[in-house]
Amino acid sequence: MLTALGFFAHVSTCLADDKVKKLTNSNVKSFIESTTDITTGNSERLSTKKIQTYLDRHISNKARFKSVMKYNIPNMPPQEATLTLDKDEFMSSVNEGAEKITGYETLVEIKEIKIASSGEKAFVKTESTEYATMAVPSQSGGSEDVPMEGVSECTQIISLNRGTIQMYSANCITEINFLEY
Repeated sequence: MLTALGFFAHVSTCLADDKVKKLTNSNVKSFIESTTDITTGNSERLSTKKIQTYLDRHISNKARFKSVMKYNIPNMPPQEATLTLDKDEFMSSVNEGAEKITGYETLVEIKEIKIASSGEKAFVKTESTEYATMAVPSQSGGSEDVPMEGVSECTQIISLNRGTIQMYSANCITEINFLEY
C-alpha cells in the first residue's frame, strides 16, 4: 500500500466532471491532493468500485510506476526491492494494500510543479510521509502487528488527455522503517 499510494504522493469533483483546457499549477496541485485523499481514505470513505472508477479515468492507459523500496527492519540487515507496475497492477495494489495495513495516515508535500509550454504535461516532485501498522512474519512462525513509517520522494508526469488530467508516470524512492514498540 505504501508503494502504491506513495506514487500519487495526492481531482476535486469539479475536475473529475469538467473538461480541463490546460494544466496549471492550481489544477495540478488539486489533482495530486485530491487523488491522494481518494486513494488513502483521507476524504470521505468511497467504495472500492468508486475508487477503481476514479483511478481508471485518471491514470493513463500507458502509465508506468516504478519504486525503489528500502526496508529497515529492527535486528535485520536493510533490504531493497524495485517494483515496477503498469496501470492495472497499480490499481490492484491499491486494493491489496488497503487490506494489509491499518491506521494508515499520509502527509504529502508538493515540492515542485513545472508545466510544459504546451500546457499538456506537468512534471511534479513530491515528498510524502506515511504511517501505518502492518502484520509482518514473526520468528515464531505467526505474524505481529508492527508500526511503520515510510518516506517517499517521487517525480511524476501528469498529462492532459482529452480534457482529463491523468497520471502518466511516477518514479519513487521509498524508505520504510519498521518501528519497535
